[in-house]
Amino acid sequence: MIRKLWIYIEKPIWSFIVNLVFWIGHLNELKEVLKEKELLKAYKIEDMMYIFTWKEDKLADWTSWVITLIYKEYRGDCEDAANLAKWWFKEHGVEAEILNLYSDKSGHTICVTKDRTRMVSNNQVVHLFPETWEQDVMNYFGNKYTVII
Repeated sequence: MIRKLWIYIEKPIWSFIVNLVFWIGHLNELKEVLKEKELLKAYKIEDMMYIFTWKEDKLADWTSWVITLIYKEYRGDCEDAANLAKWWFKEHGVEAEILNLYSDKSGHTICVTKDRTRMVSNNQVVHLFPETWEQDVMNYFGNKYTVII
């Protein structure tokens, strides 16, 4: 229950605050970032995710807006990668959702298309079988995680 409270309520609020404060200090660069965001739509999902580099959050866990991630030169954590992938899918008419994987000791965030045929994890795009997608996800991570939220 505490994880769900963090995922669905507290983290989105914290992420909004962090992104807003960031952009208040970088408003003069917003126009250039928005141009790059438009160009990013032309990439294939595999090519776009290839330029993503994983980097741990310095502040408490938060999710970058796509424009914030672009400004940070595509460096972010797994939530940022999942958010970027979800945005790309939406721009290309594909429904997707962000899912959180947990075990007792660790967690990870991914983006999975609603038809359960593709998963994005950091800079990897993985094809799934819709009938066995949950097991495919767990196997991909060596069964390190036990719960999908």
